[in-house]
Amino acid sequence: MKIKSSTLYVILFFLMFFLHFVIWQILEIGFETTFVKYYLFLTLLFMMVITILSIIKKTFPTYIGFAFMGLVMFKLMIMFLVMKKLNLSEVPNYKIHFIVPYLVSLLLETLYSVKLIQNGEVGVTEKDEKNQ
Repeated sequence: MKIKSSTLYVILFFLMFFLHFVIWQILEIGFETTFVKYYLFLTLLFMMVITILSIIKKTFPTYIGFAFMGLVMFKLMIMFLVMKKLNLSEVPNYKIHFIVPYLVSLLLETLYSVKLIQNGEVGVTEKDEKNQ
């Protein structure tokens, strides 16, 4: 049984969430509602990026890189708005607890988009060879 690459990245994202939640509980930081709200929003953005990249792969496979760059800029802009709205700076060591998960999700999205681009290039090369 082969796992699709998008499923693997989603599993890794949720594994990161559970690991971070366990660390959060061990350290007894508090602010659980802020933590859950942040991760709900981060999960929504992560799933949005993965879904849009998959759609772009099927419709316009040569523009995956541009779509990824645009989605990263959009995600960063939205994250600044949410950070102010949730008052994340009130949480002790908020930079570690909120920026690191954002960067890990960004890394997973980057790896997913690179995989899509690499698979897309193989398909485009085969189509070009058939046309010539």
